[in-house]
Amino acid sequence: VQDRRYFETEVEPHIDGREVIYAGSVGPEERDGLLGGACALLHPISFDEPFGLSVVEAMACGTPVIAINRGSMAEIIEDGVNGFLVRDTDGLVRAVGRIKEIDRSRCRASVERRFSAERMVDDYIRLYERIVEGSRREERRPWGRYEVLGEGGDHKVKRITVRPGKRLSYQRHRRRSEHWYVVSGRAVVTRDGERIELAAGEGVDIPARSWHRIENPGPGGLVFIEVQRGEYFGEDDIERSEDDYGRA
Repeated sequence: VQDRRYFETEVEPHIDGREVIYAGSVGPEERDGLLGGACALLHPISFDEPFGLSVVEAMACGTPVIAINRGSMAEIIEDGVNGFLVRDTDGLVRAVGRIKEIDRSRCRASVERRFSAERMVDDYIRLYERIVEGSRREERRPWGRYEVLGEGGDHKVKRITVRPGKRLSYQRHRRRSEHWYVVSGRAVVTRDGERIELAAGEGVDIPARSWHRIENPGPGGLVFIEVQRGEYFGEDDIERSEDDYGRA
């Protein structure tokens, strides 16, 4: 409860334990049960909320949502399909009487179509493919090669290919972070001593000052996208502790 005084004066007097129940903060399993068993989720938020995670969670459980039409609600709710968009509290009340008009299976379908992990992965892959189609500057290294796909004042994007059985140096950067996304092949990432295995379509974040390396365990090629973010991307911001090619 964020506004305790409002809760105590305006909400708590109506809680009777029968028709009005306050469940408090619940975990994922209980939350899914509550949302999935509800006739509807009322979302009476009267400010411009940038994204309603609870709205998507309810629809993922097959539960329609009635929300005041502000902020991102019109982007999430298809009026009359997976819920209703209203102007005010009176509209919320009227829409409750129409809730049986909504096909609950369409609520779930709308989330799978627009907000599933698979859809987001597909979008990322298409984005990376467009980046790869852009300008390319290829540099060769003992472990493989890389191409600079794009860069700006606060970022740099590379497409890196590692030959079978090869690995990059164990290194860290003080002035930039990185994100690695595997396009094809398999990778073994070491981050601050932790071993992380990645397949195509998976990624990992490398915070600034974290020791890290990537290896291609073979037998095929490894291709991944490296997105650097920070204030400086020079080669002198590389501190190596181990290197197969004598650069440590």
